[in-house]
Amino acid sequence: MYMKKSSRISRRSALKGIAAAGLAAYLFPGAAFCSESAFDLGLQGQDLLARGDYQGALAALLRAAKLEPENEWIWGLLGRANYHLGNRREAVGSFRKALQLNPDDTYSRMMVDMITQKPLPAKPKLEKPKSALELRAEREEREVFEKLSGREGLGYRVGRVVLDPGHGGFDPGAVGLNKLQEKDVTLEIARRTANILGNQAPELKIFFTRTADYYVPLSARTAVANQYHADLFVSLHINANENRKAQGSETYFCSETASSKEAERLAKFENSVLKFDQGSVVEKGHIDLEDILFRFERKRYWEAGGKAADSLQKLFAEKLPFKNRGVNSANFFVLRRARMPSILLETGFISNPDEEKILRDPDRLSAIALSIASGIADLNRTGM
Repeated sequence: MYMKKSSRISRRSALKGIAAAGLAAYLFPGAAFCSESAFDLGLQGQDLLARGDYQGALAALLRAAKLEPENEWIWGLLGRANYHLGNRREAVGSFRKALQLNPDDTYSRMMVDMITQKPLPAKPKLEKPKSALELRAEREEREVFEKLSGREGLGYRVGRVVLDPGHGGFDPGAVGLNKLQEKDVTLEIARRTANILGNQAPELKIFFTRTADYYVPLSARTAVANQYHADLFVSLHINANENRKAQGSETYFCSETASSKEAERLAKFENSVLKFDQGSVVEKGHIDLEDILFRFERKRYWEAGGKAADSLQKLFAEKLPFKNRGVNSANFFVLRRARMPSILLETGFISNPDEEKILRDPDRLSAIALSIASGIADLNRTGM
């Protein structure tokens, strides 16, 4: 009802009063608009609607609704004004308010049904002041971009590297037919790579996620790289497949979607140890903060990781006795939260008997380590 319920005026009587007042407003507009009561503003809005002045009607009716928010008649008029102005979302809201106040309002119900036959436009997002955390994230993003853009045309320079020997402890990783375990091979390759880099590029700082046969959660491996402020994170792995003939080496970088079904399968296998990460202090203590800050940086890190992967895989193709399986990408958890370019190396298939022999040969392991070290040293010298 347009009047308060306590007045007990019937809808018919109210409509008669509105019609009489509307006639007076038309004949004597100055007298009709002299008050700021909800009733008079409603009459003003109704008259302006009849004249086609929808913007003026909207302004008057908004003031009326503010003065008397429980008046179904005013909300129905507001719906009409918004509809004529093309404000479909606001029109539906006004008509629904009228229906809420009077469920028997068949006109408002009809208008809601008609307008909502097509999807409503998206609700505009209100701009909120940026929080201190968002400002910090933007500052860190600028710093990352400046670093990745390089100096003197040299590109991103690698000075601090974290080597991550995959698996370890109770997690052997993939196991060959002759019982060679992935965790042992990756640790040996990491040690040999570090020794070579110590000679080839002594200015490089090399760190490990593990230095012996023990298990390190995936989240903790990334945390080590972040804590050391590494410029490159290299996770070392040996591939495996149910098909014993599968062979070759490949290099991965992180992406939301896998580049192939094989890449997706491999990421699923490598991520399977996440079940052992439950309760990790690192993960519980930092995941929310990293999610907020990292979204500004992640794409650029992953792109740089792709360039590093391409650089190392070219060396593998030239120097290693493995088929070149190229560069691929997938959503590896161990790479996902690294706050620097990161790559995952799959050097040979331990499930292939011939390549298992290669991975057991100390001289071949030295050749693999030399290729990895050469690639990292190149990134240190020339950037990317």
